[in-house]
Amino acid sequence: MSIRIPLANTNNVMARNLVKQMASNGFLPVIALEAFVEGGRTYQAYQRGGFDEARERITEEFSGAVFWLGGVTALNWLFEKIGQRILKLPKETVDIASDNVRKPLDNFLDDATKNGSKILEKTMAKFKFIKVISSVLIANAFIGFVLPKINQSITRSYHKEKPLQPNQRPSVDTFNQRPTINAFAKDKDDNQKKDVSFGINLLSIANKFESDRNYKLLSVDAGTASGRAYSARNNDERIEILFRDLGSIYFYMFNMANMNTWLNKLEQNGNGTRLDPVSAEFATKYMQGYVEDKNAAKSVHFEEFAKEMLGKNEELPQNLKAKFEGKGVRIISLDKFKEELRTMFSENELQIFEQRADKMSQLQPKIKGMAILTETQAQDVLNGGHINNPEFLKEFFKNRFGDTFMNKYKYVAQNDLDAIKKELIDYVNSIIEAAKKTDTGEITTKFLQKASNKNLRMNALNWGAGFITSALFLSTFIPKLQYQITKWRTGSNEFPGTKQFREEEKK
Repeated sequence: MSIRIPLANTNNVMARNLVKQMASNGFLPVIALEAFVEGGRTYQAYQRGGFDEARERITEEFSGAVFWLGGVTALNWLFEKIGQRILKLPKETVDIASDNVRKPLDNFLDDATKNGSKILEKTMAKFKFIKVISSVLIANAFIGFVLPKINQSITRSYHKEKPLQPNQRPSVDTFNQRPTINAFAKDKDDNQKKDVSFGINLLSIANKFESDRNYKLLSVDAGTASGRAYSARNNDERIEILFRDLGSIYFYMFNMANMNTWLNKLEQNGNGTRLDPVSAEFATKYMQGYVEDKNAAKSVHFEEFAKEMLGKNEELPQNLKAKFEGKGVRIISLDKFKEELRTMFSENELQIFEQRADKMSQLQPKIKGMAILTETQAQDVLNGGHINNPEFLKEFFKNRFGDTFMNKYKYVAQNDLDAIKKELIDYVNSIIEAAKKTDTGEITTKFLQKASNKNLRMNALNWGAGFITSALFLSTFIPKLQYQITKWRTGSNEFPGTKQFREEEKK
């Protein structure tokens, strides 16, 4: 029985998309946090250091956030345009990451060779590597060195025209202990004498900095913290900056995901993952269509539901598994897989499995013109089951990743696709387990919708808890601890950055 594939989600669309985006590995969660951080840190700064510290904080946080969140991406784009014009690199946006299933650069170079182009992988690798490193260094230089100097210059200019307010009390001055330019130059020379090995995959490194959010942000964080510390006006301010910037990294990038995993494990007997609410609603509509078309009663017993949704759940035969190649995600060519099918099934059965294999191979682009299947996909072809239907999976993945996963010049890790497929299986199994606990064991469309709504609530609760925790630490707890450290060290609760002006007022 075929099931109609849902075209769009219509239930709680805004809420589901918001939770999905907050749960993603994109920039929205960080941008949302930044709004709380800027407000909270500016307020805390005003409470301690008045106008001077509050003005410096909002300037630093806002300007730094713009470059931190978008600097590397914008500079990558700029250098890409320069490379296209000067080095005659391709105008197509070609991802350089790869695994056994998707090889965008190999596909591009293969197409380029057929068209008479002489673009070499080595040229692409060197350009991509230099581009991303340059982008990171420029972003670091602005946030770590240029912006602090601008900020300090504004404060100096302000105090030339307006004396320090009397409620700003002095703190211990260690201004003269800042590193000298000679010491910095010596460190630089020492580093240049070290032998740097390039026996590494430049494409792999470049891809991480080009496409991975955490690599982009962490690369800027490292330079930002060190640059701001170097640019600090005294050691008290330097210690505050290092504590604040380094202590914030975990809560910006890792806390939300970790809390979500921990809470999921508590709620799901050790299972730390949960299908996102948009994908859950899409799958729910698909299953509701199955129930509605199944019989007039509009209900299906959980045993029949499990059998028809999940399929046979059998491992591949050992002799077939031996035909797959590669490390990690293993693959087989479509032609070779079809040859194996001919030894396993009669003519009548063979056509069904071959058609299913053809459609399954279309869930990823061909590699240099060769259609392939992964080991998991081959198992789905043989096991059947509605959620293993390649036509459903195509729309299901598209609902999560867009069309990128089928573009031969784009990269989506097969591990990510396999991970969301596992979350889908877990979601279906959770529905089956819930149905087992009912008196009738029947699954209806209303029962399925309740499961989807519960999934939305739990996702919102778990990710919301992580977001609130991160917001509190970043906007309030870390600044308060930062100020307390200075008070413990100096006995003063004043803004270290304006110590110089307080000393001048006394003279």
